[in-house]
Amino acid sequence: MRIFKLIWFLTGLPVSLLSQAWLSPKGEGTASVLYQYGFDRLHVFADGRTKDRGHTFLDSVFLDADFSVTSKLAVRVSLPYISGRYLGRNGHTLVRGQPETAVALDNGNFHGSLQDFRFDVRYSLSQGALKVVPFVQAIVPSHTYPTLGHAAIGVDVREYRVGVNLGRRLNPILPNAFVQGRYAFGFSQEVANIAPKRSYAEFQLGYFLTSRLSLQGAAVLTHSHNGINHDYNLFPDDLTDEQWLNHDRISRVNLLDLGVNIGYSFNRSTSVVVGVGHSVWGANTHMRTMVVSVGFVKAFATRLAGDRPSKTTLLPQAKAMVCTCAKSK
Repeated sequence: MRIFKLIWFLTGLPVSLLSQAWLSPKGEGTASVLYQYGFDRLHVFADGRTKDRGHTFLDSVFLDADFSVTSKLAVRVSLPYISGRYLGRNGHTLVRGQPETAVALDNGNFHGSLQDFRFDVRYSLSQGALKVVPFVQAIVPSHTYPTLGHAAIGVDVREYRVGVNLGRRLNPILPNAFVQGRYAFGFSQEVANIAPKRSYAEFQLGYFLTSRLSLQGAAVLTHSHNGINHDYNLFPDDLTDEQWLNHDRISRVNLLDLGVNIGYSFNRSTSVVVGVGHSVWGANTHMRTMVVSVGFVKAFATRLAGDRPSKTTLLPQAKAMVCTCAKSK
């Protein structure tokens, strides 16, 4: 039971695997806070070639609450505050080729704001060793915010995702290990005559070194099915004015991130996770040179939980803090 509770902790933070394969018992849940530092150095084009067009720094704080209404049905809501800064000579302009129209976001200072609410509902179809948990998710901007600029905090579009989580402990072969994966298909509102459609895939392998200490690695893939390409030789001159002003919102983004995380449980209800990540492949976006995350998770219980031994105890996983930068997610 102790191992199961640690597994749940290790998938509990709000960046990666936002809908995980393990649910809390009825009436119980977690409240999480995560700080993330991100540094982007290279712009990657459609053919995989890169250019250094300036450096972007992102400081983010994510607040997340997850709650099991029943033993099979769980709901989650999260909201990040993100602050971005751009340093370089290629700041975005409202009119291409006219530097006097440079946007204020790229003036070298930090600019911060709340970003997008994320709501998701998960339903567990299996109570056996293999966890099968379909989910639906809605991403809704908290308000209207600027999207043109290296230091923009997001893309300000509504997106809806449907998918499934799979998870399993690797007992009896490796009783201290677990794997879990996730696939989601997302479709966004139309912008500049393009309604982006993307696939999101995540995979995680974790191992419990002790009853308190765990180690896990993860991979996070974003694949776009449509959108505009960034031509190495022509971008952005090959775009229409409308496409240029919205290019971050409608790009054919492909990105693969790898990360590693260490989790430590202080007691039965409080834990911390530290993670680092890096982009290893991409197209039509910014490569994540480095992302560092530190998060805390606190378990809680309500009257719906009754008087059970698991009350206010962290269950198996804590949501993986793999390096997915909220700006492009």
